[in-house]
Amino acid sequence: MAPNSDRTVTNSARVCEKQPGTGAAHPSTPAPEQAAYPLPAHDAWALPVEVLGDALGATFSENELIDDHQAWLIALRGRIVVITVPGLSEEAKKHRIRRLFSAHISHGWAAITVDSEGKVSFAETYLEEVGPEDSSAHDPPEMCSKQNTDARNLYAGSAYAPMHGWRNDEEVIEALRTLITDALIGHAEDMPEEVYPLPDGVGASVAIGYDEQGAPHPLVWVRTDVPSGLRADLWGYCAALSINLDRADVEPDENGIFYVGMERSPVTGPGVALLAAVTVQRMGRRPEDCAFPLLEPPAQAEEAPPLVA
Repeated sequence: MAPNSDRTVTNSARVCEKQPGTGAAHPSTPAPEQAAYPLPAHDAWALPVEVLGDALGATFSENELIDDHQAWLIALRGRIVVITVPGLSEEAKKHRIRRLFSAHISHGWAAITVDSEGKVSFAETYLEEVGPEDSSAHDPPEMCSKQNTDARNLYAGSAYAPMHGWRNDEEVIEALRTLITDALIGHAEDMPEEVYPLPDGVGASVAIGYDEQGAPHPLVWVRTDVPSGLRADLWGYCAALSINLDRADVEPDENGIFYVGMERSPVTGPGVALLAAVTVQRMGRRPEDCAFPLLEPPAQAEEAPPLVA
């Protein structure tokens, strides 16, 4: 099955190694006892720009830029400088800064540009530490930021702070299931044993059922044979997708089932993945990358889990 997901336009896929602390909390250990949580890409879209800038140690300025560039990010010797062109509206400026921060957080690139169409690219190099022999048209300069701030603290008092404090994965999963069954008046079930083995890469399924009055209700199934942190984030993604099926970029199978893959990617902007991330956090878990792909339906109907009669 081929994944279909949003892609940020870039010139490379080389990624800095993940910093310690990005793994899921052990389900039996309360979240506050875990190590500090660094920033994943969705924070670039959920936190106020000023808060994010302080956390990353960024400074901001305005200046004319070359070509069609409207914003630059340059990371040099532990400092981050963000430059935007004069004349942008406040909304446009913040959106471009968020794109820069998102790309820097998720890829560790040290020199990034955003053009007037919002396209994100790495620059050839602006760094003294990166010489021509270390950089090529296919390798952007990298500099993983030293994030010493626990990202959980940045949300204190905000609209995206946990409603009932930080909780373990199983508590968050139960809260997300309740959200689907109560607030969305749907069904939230574990994948039944009889549907295994699942089609390759499938982590969850989402469909819409209709009651006697024709009102839609989400039907969600998530597999249980994966780590609790991944299950929690999948439940969050399925809840977000359930109310945003019009944004799906693939067609469901003949039974109306959408297949959610398990391969994570960074959140690149507003949409289902960002809603999933902040929903999971509202339930009490620091989410990891929450952009899950929607997979093409299995080629043969008999391969599909028979979840909808």
